[in-house]
Amino acid sequence: MSNNKGRICLHGLDVKHQAQLLGLVKKALPVHTVKYKVKEKYFGDNDMYKCRWARFKPKADWGVRLYCAWGVLLVSDKPVAVADIIIEFDRRRAEAAAEAERLLGRLLSGKLHFVVEEPDFSQRLDQLRGCYALDKQYDYDADNAASALVCHLPWQVYGVSKLWAQVLASGGERPLWRQLRVKLRRLRSSLTFFKPLLPQEAAQTWQRLLKERAARLSAVREYDVLLLACSRLGLNREQEAAPQLTAHLQSLRQEELDKALDGVRLNELTLELARFLLWLHTAPAEARQDLETFLRRRFAVWVDKLLWLPEKYPDLRDMEQLHCIRIKLKRFRYALQTVPELAVSPRLLRNVKYLQDTLGFLHDAYVDGARLDALAAAHPELRCEAALLSGWERGKADAALERLPRQWEEFTGLLHDWTKENL
Repeated sequence: MSNNKGRICLHGLDVKHQAQLLGLVKKALPVHTVKYKVKEKYFGDNDMYKCRWARFKPKADWGVRLYCAWGVLLVSDKPVAVADIIIEFDRRRAEAAAEAERLLGRLLSGKLHFVVEEPDFSQRLDQLRGCYALDKQYDYDADNAASALVCHLPWQVYGVSKLWAQVLASGGERPLWRQLRVKLRRLRSSLTFFKPLLPQEAAQTWQRLLKERAARLSAVREYDVLLLACSRLGLNREQEAAPQLTAHLQSLRQEELDKALDGVRLNELTLELARFLLWLHTAPAEARQDLETFLRRRFAVWVDKLLWLPEKYPDLRDMEQLHCIRIKLKRFRYALQTVPELAVSPRLLRNVKYLQDTLGFLHDAYVDGARLDALAAAHPELRCEAALLSGWERGKADAALERLPRQWEEFTGLLHDWTKENL
């Protein structure tokens, strides 16, 4: 990476005026100099940003500077607030990373709530407009595979951070809960894909931590799947099919939701993700190959493993084996969507998604069946409704199993074609 400066941006969610940000920074940096100016830039379609900008420079030479930005982005005629603290640090110096981590801890220890956000306003505008281009980033270097760590991964971290804020503010709404799980899976899949570029022990530590965060959400999601099945069954029968079961499942979901969110604090999650970004910026990365070579070699390994899956997991009636296949497919699709450098046909992506959805439904039906059996055994009054839902789910699962061999054959054909063209 040609640029030795790393930046992490904390975006304030409940900041009422700029003085709150300035006061927070002054407490974190008791000895400093500060300069003020106005920054603004205009784009096509009347998009623009304009903010008051304060630059804090510590008296000690730690290789760190802080900035406060207060203003507005205008995106498609909609104003988006800027209330940011940006930490800039020298990626080459260990003391700079240590001081940046200390400052993150100080800034996130107060009452103001923050998420991590894209520090470059132009790129933030592109993300909001849906025209974000990874290869236009300042750090992007096609000759250095390690540049992917600060180009392909951070924007996913920003998505996770903002969704955590929305989930906590909404009290765990179902659509947001599902989106958060998907965002976490995408981030974990991308980290797995780029793992050979990183120190292995530290990478495994971060993988475990992200997996634990995702696992904490899984029980609530399982009840959401069951409640959705109850709703669909009701629509199919044109009446509420399982009122007692639905009410009981809603109660159980709330219990799991309370458990999952117990002790969860937004600034603690933000600090965790900010430390992850700091690690991506400063980890001693493998840099002996260009980005395209790395991507082709990495995908070649993943494709070989995908094609071997039917040999490794031959029993289509074994739901645990099918679940393993589904996880591999999901990682492959997320990785494809993360790297625009390699062309991928919409048909292949649709096919992978279709196959993944079939396997996901089979796994959900398997998990739902076990949970419904347990509920019926513990609550005799729910047996009839549980049996009704379970039977309906099993019928759809049997039909999905019949489609599976044909879907897999079509997928492998498309995968072979893509491999010949790109790898």
